Amino acid sequence: MATKSTGKALLLALILALAAGCTLHRAPAFPPTPTPPPTPTPSPTPHPRPPQEITLTIWLPDELFLEGRPGKEELEAEIKAFELTHPQVKVKVYTKKTRGKGGILHLLLSAREVAPSVLPDLVVMDVVEAAGIEGSLFQPLDLIPKGLFPFATGPRAIQLAANLDHLVYNTGIITSPPSSFWGILDSGGELLLFPSGETIAAQYLALGGSFADEQGVPVLSEEALAKALKLWDEGLKKGAISPLSLEVKDQGEVWRLYISGKVAMAGVRASNFLASRVKLRQTAFAPLPSAAPIAWGWVVGVITQEPSKKGAAEELINHLLSPEHNRHWALTANLLPVHREAYIGGEDPYLLFLAGLLESAEPAPSSALLKVLEEALRSVLEGKATPEEAARQATESLLSHRP
Repeated sequence: MATKSTGKALLLALILALAAGCTLHRAPAFPPTPTPPPTPTPSPTPHPRPPQEITLTIWLPDELFLEGRPGKEELEAEIKAFELTHPQVKVKVYTKKTRGKGGILHLLLSAREVAPSVLPDLVVMDVVEAAGIEGSLFQPLDLIPKGLFPFATGPRAIQLAANLDHLVYNTGIITSPPSSFWGILDSGGELLLFPSGETIAAQYLALGGSFADEQGVPVLSEEALAKALKLWDEGLKKGAISPLSLEVKDQGEVWRLYISGKVAMAGVRASNFLASRVKLRQTAFAPLPSAAPIAWGWVVGVITQEPSKKGAAEELINHLLSPEHNRHWALTANLLPVHREAYIGGEDPYLLFLAGLLESAEPAPSSALLKVLEEALRSVLEGKATPEEAARQATESLLSHRP
């Protein structure tokens, strides 16, 4: 009995010992595989909007843009070339009468008062007529072309093409052009001049006058104007100025009288000489004696205040005034380029002569000032006043018309 009990005890102890020395190993528990989030559908890539189309309206004078006018097709081609390089811009051209009633200045002033919505975005007009309104109608320019002659650049208006007066003479009669006004008497001929405000303005400047004071207010020097008027008074009496001058109605008539051989010397517009010089024989050119060069011609101004249109208008101006474009169009129109580089590299002595005059040319005065000058000249030529009296009346008249 004791032996059986002992055996059972030993067996029980062995089982307990084995149980205590064994470790239960479980299979490792792996975390559940997460469900992947749904793949988002990509949003479509937005395409940039095409630039909004801009329509520019421009008024051009009929003297430049009528069918058949020299340079009309070239100017039209330059505008189309601008549209090709600026596909978002369309340019609508409207041809208007150059001056007078129903002309560009008249229409601009009328529209500004009663229908400003019909005003163009930019306008090309006679520089003389623009001189009186650019401060009140044209917008200040942000993009001003570089390399232009000094007279051509202003804060609100840019000259597109120029014209100026100079001397032509028949080399078969005049061997050397006069270097001074009274040198005409020694040259063997009489000088034909157009008796206009523009002519007396050039003589007035050469004798020390100016068109404006330091603040830009229009002024006239009574002393300088009296001297200029005296040139006409004494020049006609002594034979320096041709009596045919008193019958001349415009610059075109001056040119016709010269080429017909009626006079041996004349003060002419460069545009007339450019149009006919290939046919001329025995004709040379020189500066007008006792006259300062004044840059007549055509100016462009921006009227629109809408930023996108104003920017496009200024880009068009810069396109037209690049040296190659300015030279090609202006010379074809018998006008003078206003970009200095348009004269570089050429060997044409006439164009080099013009470039020299343009470098020192003065900006054209306003039509109001020219009217005062012409009235003074007429009063002297008609014997209604002495040069001194006419000069005094002119300065008083200008003062009375100041705002």
